[in-house]
Amino acid sequence: MSIISFLLHNVAGLMFERPTRGLTAATVLQRLEQSQQDFGQHLQQYADTHKNRALLGHIIGVERWAQARLRQCISGPSAPDESDAYVPAPNVLFCDLLTDARRMRSDSVALYRELIDAGVPLTRTIVHNQFGPLTVAAWFHYIATHSMLEARKMR
Repeated sequence: MSIISFLLHNVAGLMFERPTRGLTAATVLQRLEQSQQDFGQHLQQYADTHKNRALLGHIIGVERWAQARLRQCISGPSAPDESDAYVPAPNVLFCDLLTDARRMRSDSVALYRELIDAGVPLTRTIVHNQFGPLTVAAWFHYIATHSMLEARKMR
């Protein structure tokens, strides 16, 4: 393992695994639903700029990619891919990106419920391209954290 991989895996442990360790499925769901509300409110304050469209497209792409990874818990493994494949086209209107972002988070909440209903344990791991294996709970924390960190760059 390279030094960079080692560091990224340790960062993942601190940022994503540690905050979810020992949480119940209901608590993870509550946090995800709260992130949905916070994210939606946060997005209302931004103007249609090239930078904001690019950031929102990135956020959407990463969350869709994360959803695809998490669906492997039900559908089985798939070929590794990158989040870039899930980013909306650059000519999508900002208002459509906002709608897509809200729908995307609703889809994440629905996917979480689907995984829990299917009996997938929160401790099951799925590989993240940069951070290595993350538990299901950590993946959903990653989804919520990533979107808010990136949205804070919007003006």
